[in-house]
Amino acid sequence: MSDQQLAEAQEVARLTGRVAALEEQLSRMEAMLATRLDRIATRQEEIGSFLIKRANRIAEAQTLYLGDHTAMTFLETGHRIYVDTRSRDIGIHLMAGGRWETKYTKLFRGLVKRGATVLDVGANHGFYAIHAATLVGATGRVEAFEPNPRLAGLATASLRTNGFRWARLHQVAVGDAMGQAELTFNPAMSGGGSIRKPGGPAKEEVAAVEVVALDQLFPEESFTVDVIKMDVEGYEGRALRGMEAILRRSPDVKILMEFSPALLARGGVDAAAVAGFLQDLGFQPWSVDEDSRPQPARWETLTAKGAKTHNILVARSL
Repeated sequence: MSDQQLAEAQEVARLTGRVAALEEQLSRMEAMLATRLDRIATRQEEIGSFLIKRANRIAEAQTLYLGDHTAMTFLETGHRIYVDTRSRDIGIHLMAGGRWETKYTKLFRGLVKRGATVLDVGANHGFYAIHAATLVGATGRVEAFEPNPRLAGLATASLRTNGFRWARLHQVAVGDAMGQAELTFNPAMSGGGSIRKPGGPAKEEVAAVEVVALDQLFPEESFTVDVIKMDVEGYEGRALRGMEAILRRSPDVKILMEFSPALLARGGVDAAAVAGFLQDLGFQPWSVDEDSRPQPARWETLTAKGAKTHNILVARSL
C-alpha cells in the first residue's frame, strides 16, 4: 500500500470514528430530549388537572343558604363546611373566601402529618378540625372540642359531610376538672364565646355546658398527641392544667394557641402562671411571622404588662 493509500485509509477510519461518535452523541441527545418531553407532558397534565380542579372549585364554590341562619359553603381546599350566617368575625370569611387566619393556618398545616393525633380545643365552626382531618388521613385521629351547642352542631355536620370518620367533635368545654359551667356568647361574634364567672357579665346568650379535663377523658398511657390547636378565650390556663399528663407523655407535641394576658387574667390562671407551667414542662414559645415561619419569642415579653394578644407556637423543640 502506497503512502497515499495509507493516508486515505487513515482519514476514512478517522471520519468513520467521528461519524460513529456523532451518532452516539445524537442518540444521547434524542434520549435526553425524549425524557424532557415526557417530563414536560407530565407537568402539563399536572397543571391541567390543577386548573380543572380550581375551575371546578370556583364553579361549585357558591354558598348555599339553608335557612335558620345556616349556610353550606366550601373551604379553599374544596371541603364543605356549615356556617352560621350571623357570624361576622369568622363565618363571613368562610363564606367569602373559604379561608381564616391564613398565615396561622399555613403553619398549622405544616405541623400536622399523616397518621398524627390532633386536638382542636375551641373548634368553633370546625375550620381547623377539617384541615387536620384532611392531613392526618384515616390512619390519624382528630379530637375536637366546642361547648357552644350551635357551633358544635355545625362542626359535627361538617365533619360528617366530608366523610371524616377519624374526626370526632365533643360538645364540651375543656378545663382543669370535670364539672359544669356557663358559656356566654354572641352569635354575631362567634369567636368570642367564653366561660362566664359565677355572677359575671353575660353576652347576648348564655348556655349551661359540660366541662372536661382531658387527662380524665384520655387516661390511657398509650394516648399521646402530636399537635394541639387551642383558642378558648382565656380558659387556656385551665385547659393546659387539665392535660398535664398528656403533655408529659407527648414529648414532641406542638401547641398552637392564643396567648392573651388580659383574657387569661379573666380565665382564672394569669399569663405568668401559664408561662411558668409551660416552662416547667420544657416548652418554649415562638411567634409567627408574616411568612408563617416560627420565630423565637420570650415568655417575659409575652407576659409583660400591657402585652397584646398573640397567636403563638409552643414546643419543646422545632
